[in-house]
Amino acid sequence: MNPVTRRHVLASAVFTATLAAISAPALSASRAALTVEDRVAIAEAVAGIGLYADLREWNRVRSYFAARVTTDYTSLFGGEVATSDRDALIAQWQSLLPGFDATQHVITNIVVEGTENDAIARSHVRATHWIGARFWTVGASYLHRLVRTSEGWRVRAIAIHRLYEEGDRAVLVTAADRVNARRE
Repeated sequence: MNPVTRRHVLASAVFTATLAAISAPALSASRAALTVEDRVAIAEAVAGIGLYADLREWNRVRSYFAARVTTDYTSLFGGEVATSDRDALIAQWQSLLPGFDATQHVITNIVVEGTENDAIARSHVRATHWIGARFWTVGASYLHRLVRTSEGWRVRAIAIHRLYEEGDRAVLVTAADRVNARRE
């Protein structure tokens, strides 16, 4: 076999092996692909958490979470990734969000991928928090990890990656102070 033919055969073998390696995961993933109903339920959980937190409907927020939830807000606030039970997470949100006159979490471009029992949803969020004319807005990307439970799809982890901020971040302190004053 001449050198040119040998290189062609070798290149064809490498191409065929690479194609097989790339295709194998795709085929196994397609066998366990999420249904349209799964994708809708997952997108609803991601959007529902933001919507119902804004409406202060805490039982509905709770219904979208797994029993334990990991949150990664390090790109926004520093600190460490935290894991807590869903009630502790909601209590943390309740100690801040009601202190605003209004909040709005606009969650868009939700893309879902996963298998039968585990999924990831990526999205954009623009979250604005108002007290009077003061506001703080954060634009970010979200990564939600979900698991299928006997009750349906539940969020087990949320990570936010800050893209930009607008307004006055100090409005967060004012909101927390307002909630604490109501409790006293």
